Amino acid sequence: MITSSTGYHNRKICTNVGAPTFLAVALLLFGAAQLRADDSSSLLQADKAFVQALLQKDAAATATYLSPDFTWIDSVGNRLTHASTLQTFPAVANPDVEAQIRTYGNAAVVWANRGKMNVLRVWVKQPGGWRLTHYQEVKQVEKSEPPAGKTSVECMNPCKTIPFEPQTANEKAAIASWQGVMKAMAESDAEAYSPLIADEFTATDTFHDRPYTKADRLAQIDKQKTTGRRAAPQEIRDAEMFDFGETVMMIAHEQRPGAKFYFNTRMWVQRDGRWQMLFSFNTQIE
Repeated sequence: MITSSTGYHNRKICTNVGAPTFLAVALLLFGAAQLRADDSSSLLQADKAFVQALLQKDAAATATYLSPDFTWIDSVGNRLTHASTLQTFPAVANPDVEAQIRTYGNAAVVWANRGKMNVLRVWVKQPGGWRLTHYQEVKQVEKSEPPAGKTSVECMNPCKTIPFEPQTANEKAAIASWQGVMKAMAESDAEAYSPLIADEFTATDTFHDRPYTKADRLAQIDKQKTTGRRAAPQEIRDAEMFDFGETVMMIAHEQRPGAKFYFNTRMWVQRDGRWQMLFSFNTQIE
């Protein structure tokens, strides 16, 4: 320990030690910010190039941007693989909409929404650059459908059991968080729901007229608690999961009570020691 007989020298020592430390921290923060800016710029370029390549039906160029496990879900629930996408060149919805980007470590979420048509593209940064792993469309209705609900609901699937086994520790933790969300919704428990949902969360469903925010969901839960009419959780039939490290994505095949099947894509991010849901993107299968 360095000691000094006067307060003046103590202040001098703090200045000499603190200045380099402050400078190092500042440079570190600046470097991180610059790296994020560079990532966003390269991602935006890749996203635009992918859209143009697909519009031009250029299989070779399109393939350079697709992850091997790429999936495509259009607005009526048709699902395509990497191979079938390159064979059929499906139409890109909202190709001229300026993309909105959020990055989460080595993963990024791109939104291209206009009117009732919502478009999601999920990118992952790999050694060769950004690769698109998922594309999905949701065309929302003009007027939201009334929520299905019962006065008494016991949530088994997915609150307590699911018909598949998560493979990695991150996938298992994300599923546990999601089961907590579904249990909270089934029991109209806003206090349990809130910490498991990211502040930027949106729920985009075919049967709603607009995307719902976290605040919308909390208001919905509070209303259900007041009226005693609880939502019956949708049952999951099967799912595919993707562990990106700091984030986890799930493409699930589900069914609302008394309604058609649909694909619901969700994504979680690890924050403050817990997994929070970033979005729910729900396309009904016609």
